[in-house]
Amino acid sequence: MLEFIYYEFFLYYIFMPILVLGIVIFIHELGHFVAARYFKILTPVFSIGFGKEIWGRTDKNGTRWKLSLFPIGGYVSVDSHDNHPLYQRTIIAIAGPVANFIFAIVMMIFLSIIFGMPATSPSIVGVNTNSGAYSAGLLPRDKIISLDGKLISKNMESIREIVESAHGDSIKVDIEREGKLKTVLVPVRFFSKVGDFGEDKKQKMMGVVFAGQNWKLSAINSVAGVPTSGDINLTRAELIKNSDKNIIVNFGIGKEREDFLVFVDSDLNKDLLDPEARKHSSFILADDTRVDFVPVSFIQSVSESFKLVYTACKKTLGVLYQIIKGQKDTGHLGGVVAISTMTGDVSERVKEVGFYFMFRFIAILSINIGFINLLPLPMLDGGHLLFYAMEAVRGRPPSPKVKGYVYGFGIMFIIMVMIMVTYRDIVEKLADN
Repeated sequence: MLEFIYYEFFLYYIFMPILVLGIVIFIHELGHFVAARYFKILTPVFSIGFGKEIWGRTDKNGTRWKLSLFPIGGYVSVDSHDNHPLYQRTIIAIAGPVANFIFAIVMMIFLSIIFGMPATSPSIVGVNTNSGAYSAGLLPRDKIISLDGKLISKNMESIREIVESAHGDSIKVDIEREGKLKTVLVPVRFFSKVGDFGEDKKQKMMGVVFAGQNWKLSAINSVAGVPTSGDINLTRAELIKNSDKNIIVNFGIGKEREDFLVFVDSDLNKDLLDPEARKHSSFILADDTRVDFVPVSFIQSVSESFKLVYTACKKTLGVLYQIIKGQKDTGHLGGVVAISTMTGDVSERVKEVGFYFMFRFIAILSINIGFINLLPLPMLDGGHLLFYAMEAVRGRPPSPKVKGYVYGFGIMFIIMVMIMVTYRDIVEKLADN
């Protein structure tokens, strides 16, 4: 039994993260490689990973394709790079991130055509205690049938659109509760939400939570009036004590802490009793082992794929902006441990929900790596693009002294962020255990 656990851990949390990162990095470097070869520029080495070569072969064009000892990262060496025209160097530098974006878009289009889009059940799993839904008496496990007479599809965007366009201060909600239909008039209120860049946003909402991400015990601050913040063992014990009851749970981090009425389903939360279970440190609000998909047209699949690229880039940029302003800390960026954990969790779910979310995760990771590489920092493609922009404006490359200052600052920044992010990852991982 112990050997099987070690095998699964190695497969999901070591092998799969290396494989996934290897695929994304290969696509990125392939973009640089194809651009360089298009301009007939020699590419002596195409490496996945760094360090000692553990496998390699040289093709007829003289490129050494190799897999190196440390497979986190990779590079393509371009012969006499600085001797080529500026526009060629620029295209080669930007080709890596562009390849990541194209790869993600194409993958998501194929996924949408094959699987469709994941559908979310309109069953309520939580009710904000400061909302109109709570004052109107809506409960967890109520299923919304229609809003203002409009039937609800399995696309949650339709609910947001109907609520935001609702006239007046309330909306008529038809629900199903324990097999019986009921009509409730729900007050609609404006809630303050933190935007991607830390700005305050006002959004008209009923105040209900639908099935989605399950809650980490570490982000639960109180259970049924018992303060539990920072003690996941106490949180777990209180949830078990209140099994199969509607209780109020305070959930969230920083300014985003709110009270929710939730139902503690003992069947869904059996893993709370098993220290070896994958979900031992999570509060399961809804069954996430079954996912329904709805078919979409080709045009919709293309639109949703581009929307995913835009959203992922916007959210990543927003996190970076808030870190710089001091509104967030580096814990909101995922380091090596976080990537490994997320890859492992998604890989384990493949046997429950299929390959859709695994490939979607790879697409999002590809987008993030492509976007991060566009940041104007040395060792990244954006650093090269910054120097090329300076060269285009000045008519000549920056002096070695200027490059030295930029590289020095950039490398210090990258090292500091990597240390802080990785440290936070490890601390959070230990805390969850």
